Amino acid sequence: MTATPTTTIPTIDLSSLATGLNHDTPEARAVGELIDSVCQNIGFLLVTNHGVSAQTKANFLAKMKEFFDEPLEKKNSIAIGKSAHHRGYVGMGMEDLEGALANTELGKTYGAGDVKESIDSGTEDGPDHPEVKAGTPLHGPNQLPDWIPGFREAWQQYFDECYETVRRVQRGLAIALKLHPNFFEDQPGFPLLNLRMLHYPPESRVNTEDGRIGCGAHPDYGTITVLADDGVGGLQVKPRQGDWVDISIPDECLVVNLADLLAIWTNDRYVSNPHRVMNPANTHRYSIPLFVTPPYNLTISAIESCLAPGEKPKYEPMVSGQYLQSRFDGTHTYRNELMDGEGH
Repeated sequence: MTATPTTTIPTIDLSSLATGLNHDTPEARAVGELIDSVCQNIGFLLVTNHGVSAQTKANFLAKMKEFFDEPLEKKNSIAIGKSAHHRGYVGMGMEDLEGALANTELGKTYGAGDVKESIDSGTEDGPDHPEVKAGTPLHGPNQLPDWIPGFREAWQQYFDECYETVRRVQRGLAIALKLHPNFFEDQPGFPLLNLRMLHYPPESRVNTEDGRIGCGAHPDYGTITVLADDGVGGLQVKPRQGDWVDISIPDECLVVNLADLLAIWTNDRYVSNPHRVMNPANTHRYSIPLFVTPPYNLTISAIESCLAPGEKPKYEPMVSGQYLQSRFDGTHTYRNELMDGEGH
């Protein structure tokens, strides 16, 4: 499970893509060209001037640490299995990103599960929300630790600022693909936004003899993921060519990586690379990924600008939400009885 020394991935300034600006400018087009080049190779980029303030990130990380320091019984009061909408606390070993998906395909038994714990959350969809009224899966209220003063406020502030990052990145991707800057944002329906709060314990507190790592090798499922962390390290990515490399995230940057549905949308022009997290030695690691998936009922098929004349799409059209749920079913014990009890 070794990796090559820390690699440098490109850093992209998103200031020209901020909400409210004119995006038909030489600066915005230059950013799109750079994004296009990066996304055809490694599929990971660092972004600056992204819209998330250092104070917002620090406040939220502090509240997350308060929660993960709570007794297990208290954390389980908001267990994800109590939610009908995939929202709440996921305990150690209850998700198996590498073993579950890989072993399902190979017909083998499930692995021991990832050595991490998390809270899954999303947009706060009340009873009057159109998708809630329609009974669309994955839409509903969150389960957050409201007994911790200021937690929900810190969560909301981070969520809102990080969504601005998402909008800037999506505009850059659209420009890169010769589309209208608002192509992704203007898709019909409500995007699925899954904000996870993750805690990885120190390696010294983990039994690694069975090969368990913090987060097993996997691609992400939607279009993009925006990641902040506490600077401890541990993230590794496998480029199209080569072995695993360590990714270092400067304090002022966020990481953006591409995911499966964007690779399908672009007919593999863009890369959805496998990545993983190695539990750091003698220290805790905290991270905040925001996973972005197109609206639940949106059908994803190859964008015309990504097809050469006469070229056929590599993939059959795919419904966004159904694909996302199939991946959840393959990785979470509470959704898959075949995984329940297998080393958990």
